[in-house]
Amino acid sequence: MKTLLLAFIGLFFSCSLTAQYYNKNDRFIVGLNGGVVKPLSNFADESSLGTDLCLNAKMLLNQKLAVGFSLGYMNFGQDDAYWNGDVRRKNDVNYQIIPITFTGTYFIQAYDLDFRPYVSLGFGYFLYRNHVESIPTNTYSPEKEEHTVSTNKIGLMPNVGFMYNVSKKLAVDVNLKLTYIPNFEEKLEKKKVKPSVDENIELTDLQKYRYLGFDKITSASLTVGLYYRF
Repeated sequence: MKTLLLAFIGLFFSCSLTAQYYNKNDRFIVGLNGGVVKPLSNFADESSLGTDLCLNAKMLLNQKLAVGFSLGYMNFGQDDAYWNGDVRRKNDVNYQIIPITFTGTYFIQAYDLDFRPYVSLGFGYFLYRNHVESIPTNTYSPEKEEHTVSTNKIGLMPNVGFMYNVSKKLAVDVNLKLTYIPNFEEKLEKKKVKPSVDENIELTDLQKYRYLGFDKITSASLTVGLYYRF
């Protein structure tokens, strides 16, 4: 039994640096990820599961380190219990986040060089937008009201995952990503308000601003992507 175990370990390490599609001369990795994103913490009180799309480009500095750029789009739905608790109104709400980040990635050498687990950190600019449409339900001639609030913040985007080479040029990517955007204001001014209000009318605070129920946004995304290596 001991001899068999030693033979297995020897075979494992003798195969550890073999790979069918690995190419040490690859310098760039470009691809698109798509998946689901789940809001967390206080942000989850008013939003719900959404979609996450992300375009990524990485430049390999060596076999373990890469730097890159990421442009993403997240779209969250509304939490009905939060937004439609008042039966006198029907609300239709969505949240959008556009991350623009610079990334650093560390690849961990595995038993199979085609299998490339990694940890990565993104740092950059996050564009936040929230659009609200509201229709009264207690009138015979309802008039739709709508407004948008938006802001831009600095945030972080750490993630872990793996790439697996499926051909000499293509790789599949699977990753779990955390988005963290701190320092939101207590309230944001409403823009693109409809129906429009006479500028000579003095608005109340609630008419002019949307009060946020969170001071930071956190979310977790699970995505799958296809990448081109060259």
